[in-house]
Amino acid sequence: MGNGSTLSPSLGIAAPRVAAAPQVPVAEPSPAQVRLFLLGLGLATGMEFYSNDSMNLILPDIAGTIGVSFDEASWLLTVYSCSLFFGVPVSIWMERRFGYRRFLIGTIIVFAVTAAAGPFAPDFATMLLARAIQGFAGAGLYVWWRASIYMLLSKAQRSASLMRVSTMLYLSSAAGLLASGYITDHFNWRLAFLPNLVYAVGAIALLLRSIPSTAASAPAARADRTDVIGIALLALALVSLQIALNRGQIDDWFDSAFIQRLAWTSVVAAVLFAFWQTSAHNGAPLLQFDLLRDRRVLSSALIGIFSGIILSGSLYALPEFLRNIDPEPHSATRTGQVMCAYALAAAAIRPLVLPLVARIGQRKTIAFALVMLVASMLLFVRLLTTGTPDAAYVAPLVLYAFCLAPLLPAVGSGTVGRVEQARLLDGVSLYMTFRQFGASIGVAVLTILIEQRETLHSSRLFEHLRTASVTTGDWLLRATAIIASRDGESAIESSHMATKLLAVAGSRQAATLAYADAFLFMALIGVAALCLVPIIPPTPTEPKK
Repeated sequence: MGNGSTLSPSLGIAAPRVAAAPQVPVAEPSPAQVRLFLLGLGLATGMEFYSNDSMNLILPDIAGTIGVSFDEASWLLTVYSCSLFFGVPVSIWMERRFGYRRFLIGTIIVFAVTAAAGPFAPDFATMLLARAIQGFAGAGLYVWWRASIYMLLSKAQRSASLMRVSTMLYLSSAAGLLASGYITDHFNWRLAFLPNLVYAVGAIALLLRSIPSTAASAPAARADRTDVIGIALLALALVSLQIALNRGQIDDWFDSAFIQRLAWTSVVAAVLFAFWQTSAHNGAPLLQFDLLRDRRVLSSALIGIFSGIILSGSLYALPEFLRNIDPEPHSATRTGQVMCAYALAAAAIRPLVLPLVARIGQRKTIAFALVMLVASMLLFVRLLTTGTPDAAYVAPLVLYAFCLAPLLPAVGSGTVGRVEQARLLDGVSLYMTFRQFGASIGVAVLTILIEQRETLHSSRLFEHLRTASVTTGDWLLRATAIIASRDGESAIESSHMATKLLAVAGSRQAATLAYADAFLFMALIGVAALCLVPIIPPTPTEPKK
């Protein structure tokens, strides 16, 4: 570092270079201190999980209240995800500039304030701005709960610590689904985000008491140089890509000169960013791409992209289907109760992951998780109809939990976790950046797919209704007669109502088929990820004595 600091190989934290000063041993944190520290980390990052699941669940209510279409409201997800992706590599630089304690506490405060105040914004544009800031702050929580455990706790404490915090995060997801649904239905959706303040107060109180002295006492590795060019190129590539994805359907994709310019801008900026990160002229790169020469990091990065798509896409479709398409509209409370099955199952499964990896190895664990994903998504395809009972969704959601719980720790800890300690933080940043890239495009790609497939199914379905004139005519005559006899409407009005019912039923059926196609797409993503498993290095075995 330019300020005369070096990265401590044992702690991963910068320590001042003093030639003659004796080394002062730093006491290991006590078990009680570690428990408080993990609880604080769990509450801090739990805000991000709580907010993410809550926003996904109550998006239809938000769209209806603020007077925008559902597609426009989905920008609240897209803007947050993009900002989170951008913030992942930048958060490493910010911690080095401001110091661990100030960065972590500041990140918690900014996230909680924007999460709680954003819903009360006077207009949609201001709400989007709040979500962008929230996503940037969320990147710090997203990266540093894992990085904190790797950097501040001994190797013997890491696996159990990661398991405990992961379990807390799944429980936070369940809390977000249940609490936000209930608050939305019985009070107001804006109040559903106020619990973030409770999370923040608890996290700050615990962390201020329990941050290990290795972090509190050591000076931050001051970032004397800022990769301004890298930050600008990354932002340009990301913004151009997301606008192209969200405007493509509206502007007829590459038939639009505007979309073409955005696509080329994104590609060129991304290529320039990659070259700049590896350039000898860049003295402070955001990402250490040279780590990709290690098969462990390369495999985690590539599978991380698919993991991100799986994370953001797999559970996006079901709540939107239940709330917008299902003939029996689901309340936020009811939908949250259905969806929390995966979070509670993942929390129960997570403690079993460590012995599973130890027993069958990392590659087999990842393969098992991806097979569970494919099975889950295919079961959704099989079950998704306009009359599926809620209980039927529990089985595929539990199968999804059997993917989620082992996949992320097996990929993250099994690959990045083996990088040498001095470069561990760079490895975590690289892996999380690739994973969040997948997450940032997952919802956008799935939204585009659903729109296109719904248009295709609608055209096919209504073409069939037009060609099958006898069957369609008989149905309309019977429906007209029933409406006239029950409601006392005239024959003309009854005929119009019957036609409208047929159109609504046809549209709903086309949308159902489109959502089934979305789950099939996610199954294909799982198959593609399975093809990458062979590049993961075998798990080292202990030599026989």
